[in-house]
Amino acid sequence: MSDLLRPPADRDLPPGRAERMRHDLLRATRARPRLPRRRLMAAVATALTLIATGAVIHQVRDQPGTQVLAMGSGELDGTLRRVADQCLRWVDDPRSAEDRVPVTMADLAVSVRQDDRAAVLFLGDAGYVACDFDLGGRESSGSYGREAWQHRDWLPGPVQRLSLSSSDMDGGAVWALGRVGARVHRLVLEHGNGRTTVARLRDGAFGIVTRTSDVRPGAELVSYDSAGREIDRRPLFRPSDELPHCYTDPAGAVIYGTPGGKCLPAERWDRQ
Repeated sequence: MSDLLRPPADRDLPPGRAERMRHDLLRATRARPRLPRRRLMAAVATALTLIATGAVIHQVRDQPGTQVLAMGSGELDGTLRRVADQCLRWVDDPRSAEDRVPVTMADLAVSVRQDDRAAVLFLGDAGYVACDFDLGGRESSGSYGREAWQHRDWLPGPVQRLSLSSSDMDGGAVWALGRVGARVHRLVLEHGNGRTTVARLRDGAFGIVTRTSDVRPGAELVSYDSAGREIDRRPLFRPSDELPHCYTDPAGAVIYGTPGGKCLPAERWDRQ
């Protein structure tokens, strides 16, 4: 096994950090521990948990409740730029080159920072990469996931959620990152209690970060077209491959979900 997969000795980590890192790894590989706090990917081919030894990310200390949601590399603050750089170094590590998904800073689609947590999503030609960070403490730790596109040009309906983090099990404070089709002019997270959060959309990508910690397990992502009509509604905490519908390409081949029952058309994705 590569040393990259072996976490540092517990005695070298701040109290509780080793256990949190083990939990992050389980979440990133879609296991569901009893008391999870973070879920990195909806579906990943590779997921690793690391400590950024020798690469401490210094965060500007803001007042509690600070939030930054940046679309593309041009909106990054100093902390998010360092986070994005660290993510690129992780995925370029030669010890993990076997299933490498090449991305560059030009592929950065969405990034978010909330207090001492941060996440970035890269949408490249070959696949996507997402990194999730804990910036608290003396050293920054985090995890990353990556997956080669199986159907880059097609989405399972109007929206595909690729990265999700929540403070509680299926709820609390939430951020979600992913991609959307051209029909989506407005995307809203319905918290499940009457409150909503509107996503930012840009170049086929979306980002959502809530300002409250009241998102409930039944929260939904709701898409609207340019006329304000609802065109899609799906559970936030359910990955696309677990939705009740399968999705087909124009030739009728099932490209998302399990064949059987009524399939819906996949929607084209254009990354400008």
